[in-house]
Amino acid sequence: MTPPTIDYRRQKQIALTSLVGASLALGIIMAALHLDRPNAVTLLGSIAILVIGFRWLTLDSAELDIRRPMWLNVGIVMAAAIFVPYYLYKTRPKGRRGPAIVAFFGLVLGCAVATEIGATLMLYLSGDITPAQQAGDANGTG
Repeated sequence: MTPPTIDYRRQKQIALTSLVGASLALGIIMAALHLDRPNAVTLLGSIAILVIGFRWLTLDSAELDIRRPMWLNVGIVMAAAIFVPYYLYKTRPKGRRGPAIVAFFGLVLGCAVATEIGATLMLYLSGDITPAQQAGDANGTG
């Protein structure tokens, strides 16, 4: 009996989608609780996002049949903006390194935008902000 094959691409896509979804949810929660600075809720959200990111890294490493050293895992936790691009650079062939690193920073930006969208939607739907107030704030007149 052969073991079932894991569809790494699909599992990695689910992890990436979950990252954006968790970022959106974090924005909603932060706005609902009127959190304007980091606290336990944002710490838990950040940990959840880190766990989902590690899920992607684990799947990627398994797909490529490589083992990440412990120092790299620690580095990713401590400074993901440095060590994830390093991991991508070391594990991708020439010609695919740059796009992979750009995609990582695009994902980071996408998660930040998703958090802001979640917060804005929550504030709008709860009546704490109206479209006119938001437009005035964007124009510097609010």
